[in-house]
Amino acid sequence: MADQFLAEQHTWTLFRNSQSDEADSWVMLTRDGQIVPIPGEKILHTSRPRVSLDISTPRELQIADPFSLKCDNGIAYITNERVIFLPARPTEDFKSFFTPVLNFTDTHVHSSWIGPWSWGGTVRPVPGGGIPMHIPRVEVRFTFRDGGHSDFQAKFEWLKERLQHAQELGLVPGQNLEPPPPYEPSAPGPSPSSGDPSTARTGPQLEQEQQQQEQQPPQPAPDEPPPDYVQAQAQAISMQYEERTRAEAERY
Repeated sequence: MADQFLAEQHTWTLFRNSQSDEADSWVMLTRDGQIVPIPGEKILHTSRPRVSLDISTPRELQIADPFSLKCDNGIAYITNERVIFLPARPTEDFKSFFTPVLNFTDTHVHSSWIGPWSWGGTVRPVPGGGIPMHIPRVEVRFTFRDGGHSDFQAKFEWLKERLQHAQELGLVPGQNLEPPPPYEPSAPGPSPSSGDPSTARTGPQLEQEQQQQEQQPPQPAPDEPPPDYVQAQAQAISMQYEERTRAEAERY
């Protein structure tokens, strides 16, 4: 029961930290507009200013009520977890956009002879992210008016490859992306018998201490759930329902 409670508490903590106070935005921001990272998140790339975002429903879906959204000016970010877009001037209808990196498919660059270059692909929407539940996927395009599309694409492809590899190995997405630091052998320390004789412990003493540690009872789990636990559980159930609805829409 203690392990189950700790697992649920961990899930609730990640869920709460991934939410925003705004119903139509999953990107938490500080008062000065900076991104509040989710646990373990790091910003890996920031685009140049004057990036536009265009979200639309693919024509092949033939949905009676298609979805579309456009923002002419903002900044795009790549973290070890997400692709994020923040408009230069948020409105009540649009404050931010994000999608997990692995939710992007069929990414490619759109060239232009006279206009700026753009990059985008097909995105599977995140439950609760502001896109209607009956839309299983959308087309997302970033247009880089001040350049930088090639750097953005290179960083995205580098990250996606490593996330997919980590997923195949069963590792936590977004973690263990950087190589470990070089090995440095530790300096030899004094042996247990070379210290102060008054602090040296004999074999029987060590055995007695070990027995005392094994006899100590385990710490009991808290009697009460964390704050807002019931509300978080209800929101998680709603997210699961929305995800199933999207999957059913995709099949049809």
